[in-house]
Amino acid sequence: MATGQDEVAVAETGQMTLRPDLAFFPLDDNLVVFSRTSQSLVGLNATAALIVQKLREGVAAADLADTLSRENGVAKDEAAGWAASTLEALGSQGLLADGRTPFFPPESPEIADYIARSKARMPPLEPFKPAAQVRYRLLGVDALIRYGHGAQRRMVDTVIGHLRTEDAVPPVLTIDIQSLSSDDGQHIASNIYCNGEPEASATRLSSLAPLVKGALWNAAVNAHDFLLDLHAGVVGKDGRCILLPAPAGSGKSSLTAALTHSGLGYYSDEVALIERGTFQVSPVPLAVCVKSTAWNFMSRYYPELPELPIHRRDDGKLVRYVRPLAAQVQKEPGRVSHIFFPRYSKDASTRLVALTRADALARLMDQCLALRLAMDPEGVKQLVGWIAGIDCYALPFSSLDEAVALVHRTAFQK
Repeated sequence: MATGQDEVAVAETGQMTLRPDLAFFPLDDNLVVFSRTSQSLVGLNATAALIVQKLREGVAAADLADTLSRENGVAKDEAAGWAASTLEALGSQGLLADGRTPFFPPESPEIADYIARSKARMPPLEPFKPAAQVRYRLLGVDALIRYGHGAQRRMVDTVIGHLRTEDAVPPVLTIDIQSLSSDDGQHIASNIYCNGEPEASATRLSSLAPLVKGALWNAAVNAHDFLLDLHAGVVGKDGRCILLPAPAGSGKSSLTAALTHSGLGYYSDEVALIERGTFQVSPVPLAVCVKSTAWNFMSRYYPELPELPIHRRDDGKLVRYVRPLAAQVQKEPGRVSHIFFPRYSKDASTRLVALTRADALARLMDQCLALRLAMDPEGVKQLVGWIAGIDCYALPFSSLDEAVALVHRTAFQK
């Protein structure tokens, strides 16, 4: 039950109006609102969409409760609660002409400063005689890596060795890895240069491969023509695929592994690149990264896991990488048929919860790591049209076996 505070909140925002740059896109029975200025894209349920429609018709914020109560037969205090919560949500996303802009957590200046200082401390690249030269290819980008020490190659190849190619084409990216002694003289340290420029330093051999993988991945993505870069697992078969978007710690990697183990093809464990124009998803067959907290459990799917080298990422986490089998890796882009948002909890009931596509689109954008271009109304229209043909679900789960069965039954056994 709403309180008098809701009416006060509406009254205090009586002069609130929608931003003039908004574009509106119906999606099923809901509404997607886009602001080009703030680059905000928000999905609204039917009630919120109705309130936005009244604002577009010129109804003042202070009059929303009376209008909704009169036209929809609901109690005025309930209508006031609807109006207040919707106006607050619109304002927090920068969709009201009240001067507010949406809050996006800034990139950590400490991390950016640390990276800049680390590169600045690296000496210029000096010529050296490589112990090995190996070519790799990711997303059509050819890279040549020159290793100063054989141990460097052995460690890096445990992560990207499956991307090796024998094609002697001119490389887009040349990575030089100088071999140094660490400060204690007991370890191999490395300076990494990309096309002659300082990239990163690894004080231990165990820290090298994640940095090299990151350099190759960044170059490949920057050279690729994509629309959205989503944090998601991707599996599929027969030219179509499903997305598993989720933040870290949601069980995305374990579900991707389990689905691949169940016979589905592998696109990626951590990234979905949505192609511009076609909205298909390109395979990005990076090795599966398994954190130390999941080594015991994930050995069920990767029996070789306990024997694989341990790497230390730049966030301090200890990980092992499992390279995908060639037979599992998909070769061509796939069409998205379903989106499942996984969330592991040991106490969860494993089930599918159908989502409105407006809600799913908002959740999907929460996992968007990068946009190739700034969004515009035409691009959002195409994005809305794309997701309008996709079935979307939340997937809370505690049992991987049950989750895999639900995904197969829903997406691949029709």
